[in-house]
Amino acid sequence: MSADQLTALVVFALVGSFTPGPNNAIATATGANHGFAAALPHIAGVPFGFSTMLLAAAGGVAALIVASPALSALLKWLGIAYLLWLAWSLARSRDAGSAGGPFALPLAFWQSALFQYLNPKAWMLAVATAAAWLATDRPWQRAAVVCMVFSIACAASLVLWAAAGAALREWLSHGARLRTFNVAMGALLAATAMWMGVA
Repeated sequence: MSADQLTALVVFALVGSFTPGPNNAIATATGANHGFAAALPHIAGVPFGFSTMLLAAAGGVAALIVASPALSALLKWLGIAYLLWLAWSLARSRDAGSAGGPFALPLAFWQSALFQYLNPKAWMLAVATAAAWLATDRPWQRAAVVCMVFSIACAASLVLWAAAGAALREWLSHGARLRTFNVAMGALLAATAMWMGVA
């Protein structure tokens, strides 16, 4: 991979990772509700899950998804359904420990990793990355570099978003602020899901 290609990849990974999306919203809400340490499994799970998606893309899965409108639609709507359920769970939680069930925050490592397969934004990034950087005669060598770059960018982004949420934790602990914050974050996740539904 040339220096120009690597630079373009780093910029693409940073933009794709730091811009608002489901993973960053989850990191922020987890930090605000449970503290920074509770977001660590999510911070580790997202890069791991996305890296496995990139490796699958290098093996041709991305081309299969693009070629199969039914499979693409299924993944998209499963992801949207998951986001809406998570948004509802977060919005109705009154405090840091009131939401329960498999969709409640904080997410475990495996939940965050598997969520990438239901995350429409992650699939869009994986397909674009496969087309731009993995379409080569040595896809596995490039995939290792691409996975490393995205893992660093994802982790850095999630650390920042989770830290921002954790920084608000003390301020949110007064009155109904945390409840209002959770409703707002739930609405943001729901809006993200609906945007993905029409995109």
